[in-house]
Parts: sequence; structure tokens; C-alpha cells
Amino acid sequence: MTLQAWLQERQYATPYHWRQRPNDEREYQLRTQLVLRLARLAGSDDALRISSPRLLDIGCGDARFTADASLRARVVGVDASKRALGHARELAPSARFLASGAAALPFRSNTFDIVTLLDVIEHIPDADESRVIDEAWRVLRPGGRLVVSTNTDRSARELKHFRHYSVARFRSLFDRFERLELAGLIPYFPTLKVWMAAPLVWRLTTSRIRTCAPEAAHVILGAAIKPIID
Repeated sequence: MTLQAWLQERQYATPYHWRQRPNDEREYQLRTQLVLRLARLAGSDDALRISSPRLLDIGCGDARFTADASLRARVVGVDASKRALGHARELAPSARFLASGAAALPFRSNTFDIVTLLDVIEHIPDADESRVIDEAWRVLRPGGRLVVSTNTDRSARELKHFRHYSVARFRSLFDRFERLELAGLIPYFPTLKVWMAAPLVWRLTTSRIRTCAPEAAHVILGAAIKPIID
């Protein structure tokens, strides 16, 4: 087992996404709003016009997002961690869960209307990165949406990550897709030095956890459509 895999499994000793500190909870809520908008499941004039869309959450972990998405879609969650799936089945009983890696999904082609890879791709070894995107493409129906979020090269490095993404490399994940939309997120409070140097009015009125341009982001989100070929 690699160091990254061991650290990833260790973090699911408890369902930590369900017991977050206030700042982490605010970041999660903001990120989820962005994901649902990009997936056309909420707040869009271009809403997904399917009565009961099918969503695959790859790398669902302890199913925090899966549970929220299941209020709007028929959701299947997959994860390589059986420990994480144990928490997921308890916490999101309305969803369906399967043990699976992201590079070989146990589904037929063109099955899902939406596929999400949320804070997952950075945990995939370099040799498997393109295979994971290929599998997401395969199981997504033509006209369906892929939504991806990950850390950028502006964020703090974590040992459990194989890489952090530049905007250019992140865009390349969607090369086969069309109508790419990007969003940026700053999920952290600034350092004390930056905070104290800022004008008082900025400190009192500006949200520290906020959306931003993709080029300034610590977390980047993207969504694009699998083309419909006549």
C-alpha cells in the first residue's frame, strides 16, 4: 500500500466529513452549492431537464455529498475504501453504494446523466489519471455532465495527494468534452500576517471563505458536457 493510500484509508477511521469544524462546514456548503449549479441540479436557467437524473459519485468517501445529491437525483456512490463505504451506507441510506476503484467502473457505457469526481483526481496515481477520466466519459451518457473538483498548485501540499493542478492541467482533463465551465474557491482563512496587514473594513466585511477566479483559487471546479454525436 502506498503512503497516499494508507493516509486516505486512515482518515476514514471516523466519518469526518459529517463532523466538521465550523470553517470546514462553511467551505463544504459553498463547494456543494457550486457543484450542484455546475451539475445543473440547482439554481440554473439551463437546469437538467430530466425528471429523475442518475448521478454517479466516484470516490464518494463517507457520502456527505452523495447524501445531499440524493435529494435531487438517483445516486450511486463508489469508493475503493470499504471503511468509507461502511460510513456511507449508514449515513446515506437512500443511495446505492459499490466498492470500486475509479479506473475500472462496474457499469455499462452511457448509464449516468451526471458523473462527479470531487476531491478525487489528486488521489489517483499519474499512470491512472487518464484512465479515470476515460471511465467517467464511458459511463456518462451523451449530453451528460462531468463535474470535477481538486486542489490547485496555489494550495498547501498534502502528503495524501499525488499532485496539485495548474489551471492549464485541470482544463486538459476535459479535452474530450465541450462547453467547459470553471469556478474557483478559496476555502481557508488567510495567514495571520496577511489578515493583520489588511484594512480593518476588509477584515470586517469580506468573507474569508469565498468564490474567486479559477486563476486565484486554492480549489478549482469544472464541469463540461459529453458531446452528442449524430
